[in-house]
Amino acid sequence: MFDRPRDLTDSILGIWRLGELLAVGNGTVLYTAQPADSQGNPRFDYVLKTVDAGHENPTRVREAGRQISQSIQASGVTHPNLVAVLDASMSDHAPYLVMPRLDAQPLNVRIASIEHFAVPVALWWARQIAQSLEKLHSAGWVHGDVKPDNILVDATGHVTLIDLGFASRIHTPMHRIFRGTPAYASPELTSGATAALPAMDTFALGRILWESLAATNATSSASIEPIAELIEQMVSPDPLDRPDSKRVVKQLLSLEIETLGGHIGPSTAVRRAA
Repeated sequence: MFDRPRDLTDSILGIWRLGELLAVGNGTVLYTAQPADSQGNPRFDYVLKTVDAGHENPTRVREAGRQISQSIQASGVTHPNLVAVLDASMSDHAPYLVMPRLDAQPLNVRIASIEHFAVPVALWWARQIAQSLEKLHSAGWVHGDVKPDNILVDATGHVTLIDLGFASRIHTPMHRIFRGTPAYASPELTSGATAALPAMDTFALGRILWESLAATNATSSASIEPIAELIEQMVSPDPLDRPDSKRVVKQLLSLEIETLGGHIGPSTAVRRAA
């Protein structure tokens, strides 16, 4: 067995030529990619995810194959804020999927790079995530692993939710072993006490919104209180008490507009002068 990924740089997989190794996961590897007939072209505008056949743990390789299969099945759901799967193969030898290579950063990295992070921006980004979840849920899927690492934000503020490896059909039994991210997992997800529910994604988004809000510039309690109330509903221990993604989108949009008005309005000094 290999204890590190085999170097597949310049290899051909399907119709794709692999470039630089980008990341190594638990049984998966990500490479930059380009069409196989583009040899000599310096551009690698795609990312290919496949199993790490050289991984020392065959169980993780099988799980990686399952995750790629789940991503492919859920990839029929399309939305501007949801990662696009451009090509895929469920080959027993080397299953893979191909996505656009996004010039973007994980949510927490993007937030840390902004000197003055405003509340309306936090709400705007959360709304975009909620919009992608609304589309997933309406198509019968639960994402299952909503976390900052799976949320990419580009320089224009466009948000993309990625990684459908833990996606499940709504109301199907969850895996008997918890496979998500504990910090953002709902109580019922960690306990394995129920089938897949959209409310699990709502809980995760509530946790993310709370963390984002904590990183914003100080603002009035009047602006924060209605956001805090929404977050409290989203992270309720009872999934039946959480708002659905459609309602979350609507409330976030309303809060975004309200806080933006206050954010760009005249300063206290200007109002006094008037």
